[in-house]
Amino acid sequence: MTEETPPAQGWALDHRAVRTQLERILASVHFDASDRNRRFLRYVVEECLEGRAQQIKAYCIAVSVFNREPSFDPQSDPIVRLEAGRLRRSLEHYYLTAGRHDPIRIVVPKGGYAPRFEKLSDDPCLDPPCPPVPAADTSRRPISPRIAGLAVVVLIAVGLVGLLIGRNLATPIEAEEALALGPHSIAAATGPGVSDPRTARSPAVDASMTIVVGPFRTTGQSAEDGALAAMLTDEIASGLANRTDLSVRIDPPPTTALPHQGLRLSGSLQAHDAAVRLVVHLTDLATGAVLWSSSLDRPAGPEGAPTPQSLAVGIVEPLTAAQGPLLPVATARLRAKPAASLSPRECAVLATGRHEIPPAERAALSGCLTSGASALTTSAGEAARLWSALSLLQSDAYRAERNDATLNEALAAALRATELEPTSLRPLTALYTAYCLGGQYAPCFATGQRALQASPGNAHVLGDLGLWHVEAGQSAKGLPLLEQAMERDPAQRERLLPAYSLALQRHGHPDSTKLEFEVTAAAPAQAALAVAFVQMGRMDEAKAAATRALAADPDFARRAAREQRIQPLPPTLDAAIRSSYAMVGLAAPAGESITR
Repeated sequence: MTEETPPAQGWALDHRAVRTQLERILASVHFDASDRNRRFLRYVVEECLEGRAQQIKAYCIAVSVFNREPSFDPQSDPIVRLEAGRLRRSLEHYYLTAGRHDPIRIVVPKGGYAPRFEKLSDDPCLDPPCPPVPAADTSRRPISPRIAGLAVVVLIAVGLVGLLIGRNLATPIEAEEALALGPHSIAAATGPGVSDPRTARSPAVDASMTIVVGPFRTTGQSAEDGALAAMLTDEIASGLANRTDLSVRIDPPPTTALPHQGLRLSGSLQAHDAAVRLVVHLTDLATGAVLWSSSLDRPAGPEGAPTPQSLAVGIVEPLTAAQGPLLPVATARLRAKPAASLSPRECAVLATGRHEIPPAERAALSGCLTSGASALTTSAGEAARLWSALSLLQSDAYRAERNDATLNEALAAALRATELEPTSLRPLTALYTAYCLGGQYAPCFATGQRALQASPGNAHVLGDLGLWHVEAGQSAKGLPLLEQAMERDPAQRERLLPAYSLALQRHGHPDSTKLEFEVTAAAPAQAALAVAFVQMGRMDEAKAAATRALAADPDFARRAAREQRIQPLPPTLDAAIRSSYAMVGLAAPAGESITR
């Protein structure tokens, strides 16, 4: 985001009048902003009034308002951009309701964070004897060191992307782009359509594709517990917005009605002696049915209490994983809709929704995404999202059909996405995937490094790059990347272990049965052992390991085959693992569908 100096005010700036307006906003129940966004607003207004508008940058806001460390990097942590979008929405709501007759409008323009002040009318209450504007509540207790530590909010890369198993990646988006605006008219009647740009504020997802986050109840009444719950809500919402194409909303204030459809993620948390227990439920807003539930216990570690980021990762990761409940629910709902009623964002959900896509449906989704991205002239982020989804859709088609024209389309779409957002994770992931599928390993790995710069330590990117290095015959480079990925995100092990064991054998490890990961009785670990034994020609031991895998999980063969299709590995690795599985009875029956 470009940060520019605000334009000169068109009237003589009255500092006292602006501060009075600021207090009026902060005191209003119609200003539905979080505590940290209230601090955000006060900070930028005061800095501007003190003549420091040039210093109102993402870094300064993050350190001064959000308690980020001095090492904060605005390029890899989008928290200021996300919160600025929420703040703009809160200000818009205020001026549409209680503030519609206020004398001064405070605006945080898009493209920067320095506020602009617009004089709307003369205010008869700027001088006594008019009553003073009530001040915002300052009676809260100071935040203790425990919560101060929790407030050091860093979007940990493993949390951001470890759960992005496969293709469900997203760039940080403005909060207004995540609003559920309802279905729009569709331009095409023969396939998935495009939202009419003349009537839509931004590309939208049907209300049934909205997920509302919060509230998280606390068992205690302390300000510390309330602060933790608020930060957790923000972190989970941010994680979901960056991991799915669904519309994500923060729980609205009591005066705002919830949507009648869609999903809700809420729960309760208890903090005691720096340890936290979190219970979360995913419910259907229309029926109240609980679709998924999980609990999380996090004891205090060497660095103190668990952070809201680590708690959010522990919830968002299983929720959005390939085997998790969120994508199947979203995909099933969208596939039940008439094709012509789908918006481009909904087409993106289906294109990356972990299900087998027949050729006819793929062609319709391709047309939907192409038309939708081409029609967007004012939202580079949304267009990049659609081009990225199209690229990943075409890359999957190439895996199945080996059609060079399809791969060229995937590469072209990824290049368009990265032109629009050159430092965002989703476009970069689409680009390195297309490059590597075409055997262009030098630009693939260079793009992969850019992806790691966009999201340092990203477990999924590390895993992808490790796999492709092994595919390219560079096991010495691939093995440490695979190890890092599995260490950062244990959920990646099922996807990576067989390839890791095969890479160890190819690399000439002294004893490939003594894998560097912890070999357990779990099915994925035993299946990985079976692959290693097959590659060494030790078939009796391979079959014994396969037997142990099936004993631990009788459904492993079917599930593994399904995962190999919705999270495909590089071609030669995939072929070698499939062949090894077939030799030891771990192959699923041929022709079995994996459609969710």
